[in-house]
Amino acid sequence: MNKKGQIWDARGNRIGDVAPGTLFFRQEPANYPSPVDDRYYGTVDEVISGSATGYVLRKKLDYVGRVEICG
Repeated sequence: MNKKGQIWDARGNRIGDVAPGTLFFRQEPANYPSPVDDRYYGTVDEVISGSATGYVLRKKLDYVGRVEICG
């Protein structure tokens, strides 16, 4: 996160705040929730904010790198 923001659930309810510097792990699985033009869906860093999963504004994110998850 490059700025303070909020994380929202699929129903548009605010479920938490996200501090600058928090890592956000964008998710793109097959069951990805419906896209929202100005937001990404994913999970915030669990150490800082309790592992909330939802949407954050794209403009508040800076790309850091790609993480491959093997399953």
